[in-house]
Amino acid sequence: MNQTTDASAMFAPIWRRKWLILVVGILVAVGTYLYYRHEARPDYQATTQVYLGAGAEEQTQIGTTGVATTKKSSALEPTAQATLINSSIIKAAVKEQLHKLHKTKAVRTALAGKTKAKATEKSEFITITAEAHNAHGVALLANLTAETYVKRQNRKYQRAVEASISLTRRQLRRIESSTALRSSEAKSSKSSSAKSSAPSAAETLQATNLSSKINELEADLGIVSVRQLNPVKPRGVVTISSTPTKNAIFGFAVGLLLASLLVYGLARLDHRLRTLAEIEAAFETEILTALRAVRRPIVYEDGQPRPSRTLRDPFQRLHTALRVGNVNRPDGHGQPRTILFVSADAGDGQSTVVADLALVQRDAGETVAVVEADLRRPVLSKLLAVNGRVGLADVLEGRLSAREAIQGVGALPPVGGSGELDAAAGATATVVEAPATGSASLLSAGTEAANPAALLASAAMGELLHALAAEYDHVLIDASGPLEVSDVMPLLRVVDGIIIVARIGQTREISARRLVQLLARTPSAPVLGVVANGASQSDIEKYGFSTYSARGWRRRLSRL
Repeated sequence: MNQTTDASAMFAPIWRRKWLILVVGILVAVGTYLYYRHEARPDYQATTQVYLGAGAEEQTQIGTTGVATTKKSSALEPTAQATLINSSIIKAAVKEQLHKLHKTKAVRTALAGKTKAKATEKSEFITITAEAHNAHGVALLANLTAETYVKRQNRKYQRAVEASISLTRRQLRRIESSTALRSSEAKSSKSSSAKSSAPSAAETLQATNLSSKINELEADLGIVSVRQLNPVKPRGVVTISSTPTKNAIFGFAVGLLLASLLVYGLARLDHRLRTLAEIEAAFETEILTALRAVRRPIVYEDGQPRPSRTLRDPFQRLHTALRVGNVNRPDGHGQPRTILFVSADAGDGQSTVVADLALVQRDAGETVAVVEADLRRPVLSKLLAVNGRVGLADVLEGRLSAREAIQGVGALPPVGGSGELDAAAGATATVVEAPATGSASLLSAGTEAANPAALLASAAMGELLHALAAEYDHVLIDASGPLEVSDVMPLLRVVDGIIIVARIGQTREISARRLVQLLARTPSAPVLGVVANGASQSDIEKYGFSTYSARGWRRRLSRL
């Protein structure tokens, strides 16, 4: 099971970016096809063979000394001859001949081409392979290389035969000269007999053999020792470059691979939380609900602000979890009523979660007070369409009472009750009586505060929260992130519970770990759980959260 989970986590970044990877593959394939279609020159290959044993049975073997022997030669050493063809000796001679030719397209292509000779093991054949960008050019290069080698070897053999003939004739002339000298001396000497002047039988036999060998060598002058087989014709060359279509297919595969590796590498460097399981593991607490990403989290129906239809079920689940779940107030007396919402990173959707939860609790017939304790970047008044010119800062600084600053959401402001004023020193919190029916009220940030941290740490803030909790069913506090500023730190221990808001693809793992460590070492209320923003439908269903939307029901029915 762990192996399956690890594999899923490994390939999850690639699967999330599958469409991007596919687009990259298609673009690479199209680019490759267009390049090889219009710009890339095709490659041609031509192959010819040289036979080293041509006329071997008719040749007289020529030794290294140039003396002709009576044994017949087989063929030259193929490996050594292939090395000779691949050497600069033959290649330089071929280029020299090409430069002498008329500079046609075939000649220019042949000059830019390349050749390679390879000897077949236990064979008398050498295969010469030429490559160039023109069919006529590659045929010319292959044939000219073979002809240059053949002419060189045949001339070398003929010179060896001629040298052997010359040597044999000198030997024969010496024998003849010796015989003639003895005959002349015998005639001039009267004491010598006529028989002594005649050549000996050995000399006669040697002269006969030399004459016969001269005849054989002269016959070898017309023998071709090396021959080219099957000269290359332009129509017989082979196109070795891949077609544009094949190259495009290969480019598509390479594009997919490179894009996948890039996505995987970036995912390894990107430490943002991507799934509900990662969020739960990073914050070390349960997920209370998971929310899908929507364009308009708050909509208006009959003039009243309400959560988007997509978000209503998840927020009702969160409301139910807070009411009947196994989370209680620190003093053990019932459910938590004053809840502080925090996040690890800015932009996690914390204010939107507070606003939507307040609207759901209002629609459930309960009274909710929303306190905007984020005095640096207030947004709740805009989300809930409330005048935010006065609010929490004015109450804490004593310019207004809580009854005067708090405003109703989507209705007339709640009317104050007995107006019991806390007599504590410096207190400015006025007890506000909530309506008997469900309602949502907002105490916005109000006037810009010079020192937000000092205001939130004042005794007036604790007394205000206590008064609101006494009159409302729920008090929801939206505050700055504790990792960004320390404004919220004094509120951690005066609330009943803390809910963390995280956004998939936005919250960083290191921020989540730091927030958990901060809450663990700071005296604070218990963490009730995490609300995950921006979750995909598949991840929500995989995690176990059901959906009751019409689209979800249609999808379920279609599977039956």
